[in-house]
Amino acid sequence: MSSPSVSVILPTQGERSTIARALRSALEQTHDSFEVVVVDDAVANTGWVHDPTVARALSDPRVRLVPWRQSRGCAAAKNAGLRAARGEWVCYLDDDNEYLAGKVRAQHELAVSSGSPMVLCGLEMRVRHRRRRRQIDAGGFSGDDLLLRAVPDTNVLFHRPGPDCWWDESLGTVDDACFFQALLARHRLSRVPNVATALVVYHVHTGQRANLGFERFYRGQRCLLTRWARPYSRHARRVLLLRSLIAFAKYREGGWGRLAHCGWALLRTGGWREWRVIANACGVKVPSVRRWMVT
Repeated sequence: MSSPSVSVILPTQGERSTIARALRSALEQTHDSFEVVVVDDAVANTGWVHDPTVARALSDPRVRLVPWRQSRGCAAAKNAGLRAARGEWVCYLDDDNEYLAGKVRAQHELAVSSGSPMVLCGLEMRVRHRRRRRQIDAGGFSGDDLLLRAVPDTNVLFHRPGPDCWWDESLGTVDDACFFQALLARHRLSRVPNVATALVVYHVHTGQRANLGFERFYRGQRCLLTRWARPYSRHARRVLLLRSLIAFAKYREGGWGRLAHCGWALLRTGGWREWRVIANACGVKVPSVRRWMVT
């Protein structure tokens, strides 16, 4: 395929058994012209490509394997995928998540019809037997909602690549939110269209994830607050700050007093819709409930 219209960037370290599921969901997309750029970031488990199911998927002519193997983090692997991508549009898929049918086609059609260089879509979060759908009640986001209501998860981003569109490799997490804001600034967007349907399945698991490290999480949130939140209203910045303080409290032992104080302040500032942020933080801090929560 010489010039696909869409490149799906799929970084992996080859450590998860879900890579075959992710690849299958990408290859089952019904869009007419796309490629799957698999970034092989495996350093320890270099034999994952020989798994029969994975090998069969990698033999598909639409798949291109990029031997990265530097283990410099998710952002660096995604940048390697961007450098290799040939599509007019790019989107991303983590190796532990999956696309639902029609994801690529729906976002591409919305991007073309709206003329926007970036679009989002809804997602379904699965924690054991629980399912929660997000971003399925809005056809687009504008103003402060671009900071507070849009969910710029890596797997729902769909955008045009550019010479200065790169993921921040200094961040261990929150890099997707920062990348989203960087794209908004680059294209001077005041509104981002959204496919109001869950087209991505985000599987919440108990294994290793980048956002479990407190120091990395703090660094990412600080970048989002100090660098990218400035164009928004004072009210929006305060809500984001309170959310961040609650998130910091949930990752640390104790701190129930600070959590209660910040939670009450968040409810007064952001309104009743913020109760989920508080409930999640409380659940994560309780060991018997944590396994059911999005951490």
